[in-house]
Amino acid sequence: MEMWIVLAMIVALVVVGVAIFTLRKEMEQKPDYRVFFILGVTWLPLGIATDNTAFLALGAVFMVIGLANRDKWKEQPKLSEMPEEQRRVKIALIVGLAVLLLVALGIYLLSR
Repeated sequence: MEMWIVLAMIVALVVVGVAIFTLRKEMEQKPDYRVFFILGVTWLPLGIATDNTAFLALGAVFMVIGLANRDKWKEQPKLSEMPEEQRRVKIALIVGLAVLLLVALGIYLLSR
């Protein structure tokens, strides 16, 4: 029974990964270094609080990458200011990831 749950999760992750890869290829963008900084600022204290060296190291690396490229930071447009196609893609990704999270939570609670 547990093998089917793991297999279902792997298939769902592969489907989401292929969808993201396909959509990202259509909307080729340069990296937003502001996001690297935000990830670093988030992961650094998480690594300290949980005593997790991986989060600590990656948080420091992301923060340094973001700060080193501060001149390339982009301002994120609001959802209402985005072109229609990009807005639909973002909403679809948010809904898809939320559904995947709920399914994973449901499977976790059912397996307990």
